[in-house]
Amino acid sequence: MTDISSQPDVLKALQERKLQIKKELNASKIQLKGKVQNFITPPPESHSKTARISRLVSNGIAIYEGIRLGASFISAFRSLFGSKKRHRY
Repeated sequence: MTDISSQPDVLKALQERKLQIKKELNASKIQLKGKVQNFITPPPESHSKTARISRLVSNGIAIYEGIRLGASFISAFRSLFGSKKRHRY
């Protein structure tokens, strides 16, 4: 990277540098967008009825486990910080 302040037309050098950085950012955004879309692709649709039912059951179990874990976390949090403790002096 060249030192911008040493160039004769500083404003033009800054504008060129800004355009260069903007192009690099746009290229980076496009590249990341493609990677994210490839990473978060949904699973292929199953054509058999048993596979669909199995997927629904496994999703239901996962949701139930998540709710149960969240409820236990809230319960533990309330037991630690929920009630006011009396101090006896």
